Amino acid sequence: MKRFFIIILLMISIAGFSQVDVRKNALEFSKGIECKYKEDGQGAIKHFEDALKYMPNDAASMFELSEQYVKMGRVDDAFTVIKKAAEIDPDNKWYQMRLARFYRNYEQFDDFIKIYEPLTAKYPNDLDMLSELIDVYLFSKQYDKALQKLDLLEKQTGSNPIVSEQRIEIFKRQGKTKNVIEELQKLVDDNPEDTRYYNMLAKYYMDNGKEKEAAKVYEQIKTIDPNDPYINISLLEYYEKKGDLDKAFDELIAAINNKNLDFNTKANIYEYWFNKFQSTEKIDQQALRAGQAFLDNYPDNKMGYLVLASYHINHEDYRACRDMSLKALQFEPSNYAALQYLVLSDAPLRENDSLMKHSLQALKFYPTQPVFYWFAGISFALDKQDEQAISYFEKGRKFVTEKQLLAEFDSYLGDLYHSVGETEKAFLAYDRVLSYNPDDALVLNNYAYYLSLRKESLDKAKEMALHAVELDPNNAVYLDTYAWVLYQKGEYEAAEAQMEKSIKLLKTPDKTYYHHYADILEKVNKVEKAKEYRNKAKALENE
Repeated sequence: MKRFFIIILLMISIAGFSQVDVRKNALEFSKGIECKYKEDGQGAIKHFEDALKYMPNDAASMFELSEQYVKMGRVDDAFTVIKKAAEIDPDNKWYQMRLARFYRNYEQFDDFIKIYEPLTAKYPNDLDMLSELIDVYLFSKQYDKALQKLDLLEKQTGSNPIVSEQRIEIFKRQGKTKNVIEELQKLVDDNPEDTRYYNMLAKYYMDNGKEKEAAKVYEQIKTIDPNDPYINISLLEYYEKKGDLDKAFDELIAAINNKNLDFNTKANIYEYWFNKFQSTEKIDQQALRAGQAFLDNYPDNKMGYLVLASYHINHEDYRACRDMSLKALQFEPSNYAALQYLVLSDAPLRENDSLMKHSLQALKFYPTQPVFYWFAGISFALDKQDEQAISYFEKGRKFVTEKQLLAEFDSYLGDLYHSVGETEKAFLAYDRVLSYNPDDALVLNNYAYYLSLRKESLDKAKEMALHAVELDPNNAVYLDTYAWVLYQKGEYEAAEAQMEKSIKLLKTPDKTYYHHYADILEKVNKVEKAKEYRNKAKALENE
């Protein structure tokens, strides 16, 4: 009796100890949940870990802990703890699903499938779970199993376009063309008013060389919905593949005119078409038609005006180009293409005030674009504001990355610096040009001539002037410079020969050339001939 009483006391004591652990476990779990909803991840982790100290096999705390570990980036710890929870309670759907998703993320697809196949069998009405399993079958290229589950899903949901599209994707991967066509036809039959599926079928026919079949489907689309937003794009692709580019372009125009097709798609197919072909008269005429179509349909949008501006500048109709560019800028004052067309039109029109105004306007929006500094510099130079011109060329050259364009900036700077008397800066600019392009004949000529005027570095000047003549032997200007350098070096007979060539090539009389020739003739004792050319020069001066 005494022994029995001791055993009862011991059992009560043990029961009391276990009760305390459960109570503390429940308290810590409750605190963990509270921290979770307050988004206090660290606090939640601490309380769930403490809960496990009081009940090491508490699968619920492990489940919650795995979620918090993931949020804190402790993915491996999360994986370990959910794996243990799933072992403790293998019948818990949620534990198994979370563990399976870890396997999926680690691309351990076989382990995922081992969990999800029995789960989908146990919960056949859980379509999300079934979809996840199908996705993993697709990832792991188990196409036949994926098809079986898609059939099961379709039985559950009825005919479903999403299921059909997944099935089509699998058949494509398996190379089963016949099955793809059958499934697409099924989509068409089940959705007789939805032209999207007709388009899918027609495109698949086209991609697989079945052009006649594609054409029949396209005709069906036109019958069902003549204003289908994508029919013209589909037909454009169809005719393009057949090589009938005229009909393809007609569909492009029809697409632009189609009220049901969105503007961005129209702009994209325009870009697609005209980026494919180099400019020819036919392509330019197509651009004109497309531009006019955009203008007719979207008179309050810049697109049509820009397309027409591009057409006009290609045909050197600068006034029309400028007009279209100005209209485009009404809708978007900062449009880069319109501003560029504007200055490119002002320059050949020789309307310098407009060139200055528009280049400065463009620089407000694009202060790092060298093309606008270039035109600003040109406009100030033409206006005889050389210091201002120099300022814009110097600023602009800092943004130039191409050597050819940099040479253009420095060439102009050399001339401008010389005109304001800063000869050393001019020569430095010319040296830079020749370092980029040793065969720049104009710079070689100007550099040599300015050196000859200063009577310095005449050997260098002779070498440059000769090279300019070699590059362009029938240029009267270059021959004059070469002759004058030879004159300054005292090589009078050679100078006479070069100057005579220059005079013969002159298209219009020039007093400077006549003076040069007279100076040279005097040095070779041809006094009468020298007087003749001196008089010609004076006559031109009097005029």
